[in-house]
Amino acid sequence: MREPSFWWQEPGLAAWVLSPAGFVYGAVAGRRMQKAGTPAGIPVVCVGNFTLGGTGKTPAALAIADILMAAGEHPYFLTRGYGGTRPGPLEVEPARHRASDTGDEPLLL
Repeated sequence: MREPSFWWQEPGLAAWVLSPAGFVYGAVAGRRMQKAGTPAGIPVVCVGNFTLGGTGKTPAALAIADILMAAGEHPYFLTRGYGGTRPGPLEVEPARHRASDTGDEPLLL
């Protein structure tokens, strides 16, 4: 597998136009990450990044869950449930909920 060719291209007009927005986004994200977190009281494994869809986060989370279950742990998933219509926190039960309620990913996980 080879790296994408755009990694080695000089920045074009779009890069120059969008760079101020990137700077603001980076500053806001950096400030948010400096805030103290809330202790969960249990071990937490976070699988995520700045990209949306198609980068392998769900398969990675499922693989980590398999490893944890093989070690005798009982992992749970916390997801935003993109595309769901049910408000607030919800414990997903495949026998009761549909993808229209929760989004498709929570049902898969």
